[in-house]
Amino acid sequence: MRIAIVLDYSLDLIGGAQRAALNEAAALVAAGHGVVLVAPRPTDPRSVLPLGVDALWTSARRLPALDFPLVPDGEELRGRLVRHLRAARIDAVHVHSEFGHARAALHAARVLGLPVVHTVHTAYWPGVPGPLRPVARDLLARLAGPVPHRTRNPLLDHTVDLALAADVVVSPSAHQAADLVRLGVPAPAVRPNCDAGGAPPLPLPSFEHLRVAWVGRCVPEKRLLAFVRAVRIARSRLPEDRLRVAVAGRGPLLPVAQRIAGPGVVFLGRLDRAGVRHLLDASHLTALTSHGFDNQPMTVVESVRAGRGVLHTDPRLREGLDRAGLLAAAPDTEAIADLLVELALDPTRVRAAAVGARASAALFAPEAHVARLLPLLAGGRAAAAA
Repeated sequence: MRIAIVLDYSLDLIGGAQRAALNEAAALVAAGHGVVLVAPRPTDPRSVLPLGVDALWTSARRLPALDFPLVPDGEELRGRLVRHLRAARIDAVHVHSEFGHARAALHAARVLGLPVVHTVHTAYWPGVPGPLRPVARDLLARLAGPVPHRTRNPLLDHTVDLALAADVVVSPSAHQAADLVRLGVPAPAVRPNCDAGGAPPLPLPSFEHLRVAWVGRCVPEKRLLAFVRAVRIARSRLPEDRLRVAVAGRGPLLPVAQRIAGPGVVFLGRLDRAGVRHLLDASHLTALTSHGFDNQPMTVVESVRAGRGVLHTDPRLREGLDRAGLLAAAPDTEAIADLLVELALDPTRVRAAAVGARASAALFAPEAHVARLLPLLAGGRAAAAA
């Protein structure tokens, strides 16, 4: 099968949706399928494009600060996609976003009679302040066309509208699937994301210190500042140097986090896939401190595949965490600090979470993802032909 994977987001700023789409592309190619990635051109395409994946790049201005490509759904892009998908003999289209690229790809697929699968990576968009909603709606309408006002959040309205237009909708998590149903999206299929593969998990490092990795975008929704403050509190209650933390990522809150962090915290900036895996191998567990924002964080996927447990603060996150998760009693700074102190003084639960991660790793295996995805593409093809 030949699949077009479509993405609106910048590949120069790798978030969860980007990593999920790239991992899926690599998994499909490894399984013998053809993949064309349709996305905004990154600064260095060779550094992000998986081996064996073809690409159709677009160019556009970017929204300052957010590094969001402003690629509109228009006749030029639609026509280009129709020609390219036809020439590439594409069998199905899988969109991983909701804006200009995704809308144009949906149109091209309809012209060519191709099925469209839409993976929703977040129904938990940050709220848009009331005075800015008309501006946001206008900008999104210029990128992806007008959509009905179903909610107070214009970003969510675009997500729901594209989901309703697709032949098959995928949610990587059960809790987001339930929320999509409440928003009027019928029967999303729950299919977890995958890791791109790699070496088997390494044994945990020795426990002279508890080594914790935090990986993600340094934005308010990920609650890095709460975590950094919790680390300061925990270290003040522990023997000297018992807790060490490494933060990997970049974003607007990185300078603030660097200012308020105390000893024992290092900031590594953005890491590529190999760098993230190296960090996980050198750590005992990862910390995921978002609450009510994430669908299925790629941090969970990558940590479990690396055989590492996950300290987290959101009880709705379930996939892969039933045995590998270490849930804080509450999402606040004090509760995170309490759990860090407990784990640093007695790593029994850290070891058990690592064992649980190894036992759960097959859930996020690339071959398992491909096996789950192909029937959906085939079902979408039947729906498109109906």
